[in-house]
Amino acid sequence: MRVAHLLAVATAFVTLATAAAAQQAAAPTEVGPSKLGFVDVEKAVVSIDEGKARLKELDDWARPRRDELARLGKEINDLQAERASKQNVANEEAIAELNRRIVAKQREFEDRQRVAKRDFEERQNTVLKDLGEKLNVVVTQYADQHRFTAVFILKPNDIVYLANSADITDAIIKLYNERYPFLQAGATPTK
Repeated sequence: MRVAHLLAVATAFVTLATAAAAQQAAAPTEVGPSKLGFVDVEKAVVSIDEGKARLKELDDWARPRRDELARLGKEINDLQAERASKQNVANEEAIAELNRRIVAKQREFEDRQRVAKRDFEERQNTVLKDLGEKLNVVVTQYADQHRFTAVFILKPNDIVYLANSADITDAIIKLYNERYPFLQAGATPTK
């Protein structure tokens, strides 16, 4: 699954949404030290209950398409192996027919791969947009309640030091799960 791409898009979406929310926020009324927070969006998306479930749904949707592409790839390899084994013993017509079958299978593979990729990206973007919007609401609410001056996207490889108190990811995950409880299809609420 293209989880890395999924998470990169979610990170970008939340970054833009957080920046827009920060521009709309009123200026603090009292002067004091700045309070900064950081959220690891990638960790949040894969850790929140809804994120886990929706990523699993996306993977479940993609699995048969991956299996079909793997089957077509194997058929192409088998045809190429057959052509190689008959290269010096079969007549030109037989080799030409094998070549036509290989080209047809390769085209079918490429067409299905292109369609699967497009459909996956559309579904992925829908999931990310929905999760990103909700995550932004939770981050903004948390930042307002705890009087943060700014909340940034945490990219662990881009930072040398971060105090544990500045990483608010776990709090955001907890609040997200409380605010947006996710029920599996067919489940009933316990409240």
